[in-house]
Amino acid sequence: MNTPLQLPAVETGDQPLNLQRYQERSLLALLLCIGVAGPLVAFGVYLRDGLVALTWVAIGLSLIDYLLLGLYATRLRPMVAPMLVYAMIFSSGSAIVAHGTVRSMATLVMIAAVVGAGVFLSRLNMLISGALGITILGVLNVAENLRLITAPETPTGWAVWISQTAILISLMITVNLGRRRMLDAYRSQNLALEHSREVERLLRLSQGRFQALFRSTPAACLVQSMDTRDVIDVNQAFEALFGHTHDDLVGSQPPRLWADTEEYAEFRRCIDSDGRVSGLRAKAQRKDGTVFHAHVYAEVTQSATERLLIAVVFDMSAEVASRRELEISRERFSKAFNFSPLGMAITRLSDGRFVEVNPITERVLGWTPADYVGKTSMEVGIWVSEADRDRYVRTLRRDGRLEGYETRMRTKSGAVIAVRVWAEIIELNNEVCALSYTLNVDEEKRREAMLLNVAEGVSGDTGEAFFRSLVEHLANAIGADGVVVGEVDPQKQLHTLAMVWDGQLLPNSIHPLHQTLCEQALLQPALLRVESPSPACLPLVPPFSETPLQSVQGLSLRDGDGSAAGLLFAVWRQRPPKNANLDALLTIFASRCNAELQRLRRDREINKLQDTLEQRVAARTAQLQYLNRELDSFAYSVSHDLKSPLRSIDGFSHLLREQMAGRMTAEDIDLFERIEGSVQRMNSLITDLLALARVSQGTLQRMNTNLSELAHDVIRQERQRDPTREVEVEIEDDLYADCDPRMAQIVLENLLGNAWKYTRQTANARISFTRANNAGTGAAEFCIRDNGAGFDMARAERLFKAFNRLHTASEFEGSGIGLATVRRILERHGGHIWGEGAVGQGARFEFCFGSEATS
Repeated sequence: MNTPLQLPAVETGDQPLNLQRYQERSLLALLLCIGVAGPLVAFGVYLRDGLVALTWVAIGLSLIDYLLLGLYATRLRPMVAPMLVYAMIFSSGSAIVAHGTVRSMATLVMIAAVVGAGVFLSRLNMLISGALGITILGVLNVAENLRLITAPETPTGWAVWISQTAILISLMITVNLGRRRMLDAYRSQNLALEHSREVERLLRLSQGRFQALFRSTPAACLVQSMDTRDVIDVNQAFEALFGHTHDDLVGSQPPRLWADTEEYAEFRRCIDSDGRVSGLRAKAQRKDGTVFHAHVYAEVTQSATERLLIAVVFDMSAEVASRRELEISRERFSKAFNFSPLGMAITRLSDGRFVEVNPITERVLGWTPADYVGKTSMEVGIWVSEADRDRYVRTLRRDGRLEGYETRMRTKSGAVIAVRVWAEIIELNNEVCALSYTLNVDEEKRREAMLLNVAEGVSGDTGEAFFRSLVEHLANAIGADGVVVGEVDPQKQLHTLAMVWDGQLLPNSIHPLHQTLCEQALLQPALLRVESPSPACLPLVPPFSETPLQSVQGLSLRDGDGSAAGLLFAVWRQRPPKNANLDALLTIFASRCNAELQRLRRDREINKLQDTLEQRVAARTAQLQYLNRELDSFAYSVSHDLKSPLRSIDGFSHLLREQMAGRMTAEDIDLFERIEGSVQRMNSLITDLLALARVSQGTLQRMNTNLSELAHDVIRQERQRDPTREVEVEIEDDLYADCDPRMAQIVLENLLGNAWKYTRQTANARISFTRANNAGTGAAEFCIRDNGAGFDMARAERLFKAFNRLHTASEFEGSGIGLATVRRILERHGGHIWGEGAVGQGARFEFCFGSEATS
């Protein structure tokens, strides 16, 4: 069975109503009515006729109704209405059969069932139920006419059936049309109601937005009644702009807000005639009397009860000032642009079309401003190729600006020249443009090329080759017929170092300078320039003196002490064209030539010194070796000879102490102990001094020595001498060095012994012997580090000097010779040592035995 027609929900007030819910409630009421009426009908028939068939029909319909009431409370509720309609149809038919005539009151139940089908069922079920009722009534009419059922006293005919059929069809049509009209009216009213509520919601939302916009807009807004002229509302921007408060304005006519009465009169005329004002320029007046420029917009609108004037005021003071500054800036830019000494242009980046060029551009490329008007750079022809312009545009777009961008451009005459361009991206009339100025550097480029050529010609050679290259390249650079460079001796003779004439190198020669222009050049520090009106033989050295010349220029070359050392001069058969770089070139080449001449002289002096240097060095070395041997012998003899009297002092003091045993006072005992301590310190000092003397004697026996094993031996000896100490010792494995093992043992004994000694007063003492980080130095370097007493780096210069100690004898024992001995051993090996430390934070020593032995 089809389910009943579903209808949309309708809202009434705040409670949503649903037509489906009305149908369900109506169905429930019908079920309850049948549930009450069915038993009453059955009871009435029973009282009248007894327990007859009609009584059972009424009871059956009641039972079906109760069953449907039970189904109404379940999910099968949509099936209740169709089942009730069909139950009523069949019950009506059964009642008609039981009564014996279609004119029975049971026919009304059939009619009620059909009406219920039109109300509760879909169109298809309504048609089925209607057809079923008509069919049943037709069959019963036929049965009654054929006497198949008990006929009543009043006979029936086809007219009764036709009348009943017509009534049922009419009821179905009427109920269906009425239902459709009701649904259409419901939908129309529902849509109208929804539309009205949506309009109301949008109106409220629009009103809220307008109020929020009115309050928060930065434009000053005022709402005024056109009838009473009273101010209805102003926003905060209006209060801030005019200086009046909200309470001052609302509910009363506005104060004086116009500075000019004529402007206010014009405003009123526009409002009265057009009902609006758009962008009226005016001067407004604040509460404190100050005047500002403003734009006024206003419009008259009709509300529900009155006409309103809505006015909006914009403060244009900043814009007016900005416009004025812009006009001044434009004027300044125009003057700077048109009167700039540089060629300036503004072009569109999109197509290269010229917007404006200044008159000076003509001096750069030869094109007049009229040549650029309305044309692109490619149409004018200033770019050599489109690829050059594309490269320029890409670079400018990428960097945003160009400084000294080098490229090529074509002049009006067709020549291609080198230029430098400075450009900046600007926006002009919403169009991306380039402001650029162009500098012709073609002459500069040629000069640079010439200088580079000359520099390349003379930079790679020295000595005589340098001077030959110099005169050749200088002659080509300045267009001279001849160039000569020479050295002047004390007899004022010129010894030529290189000479070129008519493009040919001439052999070197010696020429006297007496009474020549060359002699004059030697006497003045500045450039000598001699110009002849016509070619003539001038007093110069051959071959220049034998040929008519018109121009001579020369510079003297001077030694470090300022004395004349040489000459550089050039000659021309014809006067050379004016060249601003000629003097600079001669000066530059003279300076380079002067430096090379001084170097040549110094080389000669060095060669002379080298002839006698080896002899003097050998003699000095032999003398130093003799003195060192004598000094070592003296130190050894002195140290050895000092031990005998020291042993005597020690022996006699012990003997004297034994003889005076029992008779000595505490003071005597203290004196004897001081004597013995001094003897021990003196003996240690002499022993160290002898060791220092020994390390300077003998020949080193270098071999690949395992320093790690030597270090373990040294630490083992220290632990045996001081077994009570707990010291953490780290010795890296496989530390090898090319050295004398005996000397290496002394180095490690001193350095590790010092580390052991100076960590005596340190808790958790640590000593390490590792390889140092010496990337790229070649020979292996080693590092010994401890966390002991350390030393002050301000006194570090005394660290490796003999008999210099950084700690007192009362703190740590020692003679101050150990580190001096270490340095002597390492220097003999060709190595070195250095140390760093901090008081109370330990010390660190790095050392190297070097790669070659020294005597």
